[in-house]
Amino acid sequence: MKKIFALLLISSSIILWAQKIDPEAKRLLDSASSKLSKNSTFYIKFNYLYSQPGKKSISEIGQVYAAKEKYHLILPTLTQIYDGNKIYTISKEDKEITSSEKEDGESLSPTNILNLYKSGFNITFEGNAIINNIKCSVIKLVPNDTKKSKSIFIALSDNKVIRVSENYNDGSSLILMIIDFKENLIVNKSLLTFDKNNYKDYTLTEL
Repeated sequence: MKKIFALLLISSSIILWAQKIDPEAKRLLDSASSKLSKNSTFYIKFNYLYSQPGKKSISEIGQVYAAKEKYHLILPTLTQIYDGNKIYTISKEDKEITSSEKEDGESLSPTNILNLYKSGFNITFEGNAIINNIKCSVIKLVPNDTKKSKSIFIALSDNKVIRVSENYNDGSSLILMIIDFKENLIVNKSLLTFDKNNYKDYTLTEL
């Protein structure tokens, strides 16, 4: 499970001037990014689907509570908290907590999906598609560092993310489908802070 979730946190730090940007894709992403940044808080419920060739797919329902960059992500067997300084990844199965500094560069996280395009990716507009009976604009992000192995597809409708998918050269894929999205709701501050007292039986490792 740790390896699966790590796909969400792959660093993509690249030089900005190397980007190839489609104007229509940039316009759509700029609009959606601007709309999301105006929210002081938000809540997302999503379906998480991870597939690997020859292996059983993993499908789970997850939730994210966020306030600006801070977030509390909940999956059935794993929780992640970013308090603005450190990222705490909590494995319920192993009763282990990993504490790490926020990665340098751009990385895919619950609060920066709509900021990734600003550096490190070639961006193209892939046209329109119907996803869950919703007409969406589909944008493809490909790392302009050839050593990177992933491509990201973001589907937008009415300046909101409907689906995000990551595809890897080994044939594996990760799809996040948004089920519910709420803006500017009250988020309990305790959700955005890590308290070791809540995990007394867990082993804490700092990276």
